[in-house]
Parts: sequence; C-alpha cells; structure tokens
Amino acid sequence: MNRMRSALVGAFVLVGLLLFGTGLFLIGDRRLLFVEQFEINSTFGKVTGLEVGTAVTVAGLAAGEVLEITLPSRPSDRFHVRMRLREDVRHLIRADSTAGVQTDGIVGNAFIQISVGTDASPPVTAGDTITGIDPIEFADLIQEGRDTFRTVSQEIIDLQDDVSGAVAALTETVETANGVIENVGQDLETLTATGSRIATDVEGTIADLRVTVNDVGNGQGSIGRLLTDDTLYERLTGIGSEAQLAVRNLRETTDRARAAVEGFTGPNGTSQQISQTLRNTLAEVQEVTSDLAEGTEALKRNFLFRGFFRQRGFFDLDTISTQAYQAGILEGDDRTALRVWVDAGVLFAVDPDGVQRLTEEGRRRIDSVMADLVRYPRDSPLIVEGYADASEGGAPYLRSVDRAQLVRGYLLQRFRRQATLTDIMALGESAPDSPRGDGRWSGVALTLFVRNDALGAFANTSTR
Repeated sequence: MNRMRSALVGAFVLVGLLLFGTGLFLIGDRRLLFVEQFEINSTFGKVTGLEVGTAVTVAGLAAGEVLEITLPSRPSDRFHVRMRLREDVRHLIRADSTAGVQTDGIVGNAFIQISVGTDASPPVTAGDTITGIDPIEFADLIQEGRDTFRTVSQEIIDLQDDVSGAVAALTETVETANGVIENVGQDLETLTATGSRIATDVEGTIADLRVTVNDVGNGQGSIGRLLTDDTLYERLTGIGSEAQLAVRNLRETTDRARAAVEGFTGPNGTSQQISQTLRNTLAEVQEVTSDLAEGTEALKRNFLFRGFFRQRGFFDLDTISTQAYQAGILEGDDRTALRVWVDAGVLFAVDPDGVQRLTEEGRRRIDSVMADLVRYPRDSPLIVEGYADASEGGAPYLRSVDRAQLVRGYLLQRFRRQATLTDIMALGESAPDSPRGDGRWSGVALTLFVRNDALGAFANTSTR
C-alpha cells in the first residue's frame, strides 16, 4: 500500500515537473530567452495602446517585444521605445526601415510593425534608432474628413464666384458689341441722309455749272484743277475701303462673341460640364459623410463602445419613448438635468399662413437662458423639449416638433453648438414638472445634462 502511494506521489511530482518545465519553456520561447537577441530603439509622438511586452513584428512575422517606454523630457520631444528582437531578422531591418504602431482591426490589440528595408541601405546594429510612425486614430480620420468637406465646400463657392464673373464679363462684351453695331448703323443712316441733301443741292446748281463745264473739262481754273486731280479721288477711295474693312471686322467680332456665348451656354457647353462636375463632387461628399455617419452609428451600438458614447452624451432619442425620457433615463447616477422653461408667448409668432417663427423677443430670451448654460462644459448634451397645449388648436405633437426644431436651429447657428450634442424631444402638452402645476406647458424647455463633477450652483427650475 505504501509503495503504491509513493509511486502515485512520484508520478504526480514528475508530471508537475514536466508541466512546469513545459510552461517555463513556452514562456522562455515567448520572451526570446532561448534565441540570440539584439535591441533597437525608435521614437513616437503617440504610444496609444503600447506597453511593456507589446508584440513587435517584422513584415508581419512575430520577432520580439517592447522592453521599455521612456517618457519625453519636454512636450516637444517624443516617446523613446526600446525593443528586443530575434537575431535572425536583423538582415531584414535596414537603416531606412520604419516602425509603426498598428492595431488588429479597428479595436484590436496594438503592436509595432517594422518594415523591411531596401537592399542598398546598411543593416542596423544593436542600439540603433529607426524612424517611428505615429498611429492614425479614428478621431483623426473624422477630423480629416470634416476638414476635407470644408475645403471642398469652399472650393465650390470660389468656383461659383469665378463662373459668375466669367458669365458677367461675356454678357458685358456682347452688350458692348451690340452697342457698337447700333452706333455704326446710326452713322450710316446719317451719312445716307446727308448724301441725299447734297444730291439735291447739286441738281439745283447744275444750271450754273453748265457755263463753266467747258473750262472745267479743259482743266482751267481752280475748280477744273480740283476735279481733274487724281490724288483727291484716291484719298476718297481709300477712306471708303477703310470704312468697309472696319464694318467687316466689327461683324466678325460680333459673330465670334455670339459663338463663344452659345458654346458656353449650349447643351454640351462649358457651363453644363462645370455644373455636372459640381453635382458629382457634391454627391461624392454626401456619400463620404453618409459612410462616416453610418460607421459612427455602428460604434454607438457596439457593446464595447456603448458605455463610452453614453458617457460622452450620445443618445439616440428616436429609440427613447416620451415616458422613458420624462422618467429620467438620460440622467443616471452621474448626470443632472438643468431645465429652463420658456413660454411660447414670448418665443413664437404665427404668420397668416399658419407657420410658426421665432420672434426677436424670443431670440433675446433664448440668449438670456444660454448665458447661464454656456458656463458648463460644451460636451454636455442639450435637449430642446417642445410643448404645445391642445387649446391652441391643431395637433399638439406636431406643433411641439416645429417649436423644438426652430429653437434647435437657432442654437446651432447662434452658439455654434455641436449637432451631435444638441437634439429635440417633442412631448406635446405633457409636462408633469411644468411651473404651471397642471401637468401641461406651451413653449419649450431647454434641458442641459451636466456631469455631477462639473455641476456648480444652479437653480433646479426657472421660468422665463
């Protein structure tokens, strides 16, 4: 019996030693303890996701790990990262190789990817420092897309101004050419009338000239020499030729201007091509914006990011019922709702066609309310609650929607509020906490959801 027990204990100890040795070997292999190693360095402006032990790959091959991350001595310096690599990959890493921080997918673990250098560059030696490439974060991509959209919009506006200027210049040229043609026509009519009068005068003096015809025909006297002089005839002929040439040039200029205008405004003209290019550019911008919005919405609903977006104040009000909203679903343990009630009588006016609009007094009243709310963090969600009493006529819910949208649009334009942090909630006439005390309200309520750690002295409710 004792032998059997000793044998079992010995077998158990042996198996334990084997497992311990196997684990030790696996850990040593993971830490590169059984292969030749060398160390290199790199610098990064950001070390998002990096820590001691982070994997290092060479062209996708697992080759080592991060040994140390040294903080920069001043804000303008970069983080210093020391890495340990297998000796057998040294010939692939050259002086022109780069080290970049990458992640597995969008939300995977971070690792350092070292690119393979060129044959002409010398291999690195132990302790060398290679160039580091900072990681590209999702927030940077969103900002880049936003900047690109602004740039494209500005280019479109500038191009529109240039096209308008070109069309105005062509129109002015055509009007000038028409004016010149009209003036030339008037001059020709005047010249014709003058010629008619001269012919009449000549007929009246024919009788007097008959006496001197013989002398003139013989070239005697001043008049005879004038009429028989070829120089005067040549001058008159030259003047007529120049007048015909000027009229022909004017007609050619008018034809070219008309052809240029027709080519620009025609079905296949330059204006149509510019318009089509602008439409294509706007369509591509809308598609990129839609893709970014869809990606953000997908992240909001992912269980890994749902808590982060909820802490930042991102809520899909379309999925929240009015009962759940009024029960305080957006407040939670870490947020407090600051609500300011504003009556419809000072906010809105109704046009003869039944359309509501913000009055000047209403804008000043909203400015007064926001003067108290802007001192809180700008990342606090702001909900414009719309209310409408059934006694006002029409559908209370639809009237509350219109009122909330009017106030939200004014807030986005006047106070540069982020659209993702400013939304509406149409509640009809149901207002359990309204200052009237009867559970109804007509107007709006500006509700700011502020984190408790940023909350200062503020009255719980106020009616303006």
